[in-house]
Amino acid sequence: MNDTETGDPAKTWVKTVGDLWPGAEISFPAGGSAAVRRELCFLPDAKSPRLLLPAGMPRVAAAALRRYSHDLTVRQRLTRAAGAAAARTGLPGRALRDRITVRGGHTSIEEHLGELLGREVVVTIGLGPARANRKPILHVLTPHGRAAAFVKVGDNDATRALIADEAAALMHLAARPLPGISVPRVLHHGVWNGMTLLVLSALPTSARGRRPRTEAPVEAMRTLAAVDGFTREPLGDSDFLAALRAVPGALGDHQRAARLAAVIEELEARHGRVHLEFGAWHGDWTPWNMAWHRGTLRLWDWERFERRVPLGFDLIHYRLQELTRRPGQSPYARRPGHAPDMLAPLGVSAAAAEATLDAYLLALCCRYQLAGAGPRGEAVRSQADGLLDLLAEHTVERTALYPGGHP
Repeated sequence: MNDTETGDPAKTWVKTVGDLWPGAEISFPAGGSAAVRRELCFLPDAKSPRLLLPAGMPRVAAAALRRYSHDLTVRQRLTRAAGAAAARTGLPGRALRDRITVRGGHTSIEEHLGELLGREVVVTIGLGPARANRKPILHVLTPHGRAAAFVKVGDNDATRALIADEAAALMHLAARPLPGISVPRVLHHGVWNGMTLLVLSALPTSARGRRPRTEAPVEAMRTLAAVDGFTREPLGDSDFLAALRAVPGALGDHQRAARLAAVIEELEARHGRVHLEFGAWHGDWTPWNMAWHRGTLRLWDWERFERRVPLGFDLIHYRLQELTRRPGQSPYARRPGHAPDMLAPLGVSAAAAEATLDAYLLALCCRYQLAGAGPRGEAVRSQADGLLDLLAEHTVERTALYPGGHP
């Protein structure tokens, strides 16, 4: 059950703490008389939680706040740096009154990770928005605030599958050079307390590792696309499109499946003969999943990595996702009309750019439709149906323009 159903955002966080400290007495609000094993503070509070920080550890709190991405403005970077500096004094931590207390219990996640990493560690806990792929993300640090690892926790079939995909992607990339790009190393991938853990090396970031926010890392995207080489073939003959043709059959809703199948058929009729370059893509390359540090691009969150998609998917996704942070209509509410301009930095022709944009929107629609059909799917179902409506509307428009065939 997600937070919107319970009306209590803290409830999911309390359950997560119980999973990570199995057998312990978990109290919220903080209370009880037995010795406290760990006390965790809600940041900023239990009504709108963003992080759980261990109480009484100002260096750990400061390190947890010192995480920077390419998405942050100069002002946001300065604010975050100031907040981290203040956290080292311990004063802000003492002002965080909403707390969870942990008493007793069996081997905790901190003790288990300490054994894996060979040192004493503590964790801060983050949870994303309530959606199908929501999972605990742990920032693992020494008690002195040195980063030791990041851990993704899979607590259901959907998140376990995504974690397995990310582990496989990172193992694949570990054996292949990516000049100018740094990716996490897999330190451990296994099961603990009924949950899957993916323990990753921490990628360094800093407030000073900044470039203009409008600067998309086009050359890095090309480098990743070429990691397994390129193939060139008609879209209609590709394994990529063959995989999408199978998606409607995996949906339980026959009406959605029929609409999606019709859209796929129309896209193939329109673009199937267009020759495209196929290579790898990150799958969710956004300004907030990357940072520049000492001249190297640090790139994380590899759950959606694929090895054979049309060249340009990463750049389209990056450009549209950065628009989602701006006020106004969603960039996915209407089909973008500037595909050739968007993909020109990669040398993609106008016809190939239009085919690539439609293929990207279809791939994203299929991703969301599959997620919407699974557990916790209600969180993404509106996005899934919005993309399907967009694609179906575009199909109708094209049919009206070209009733006798396709251009």
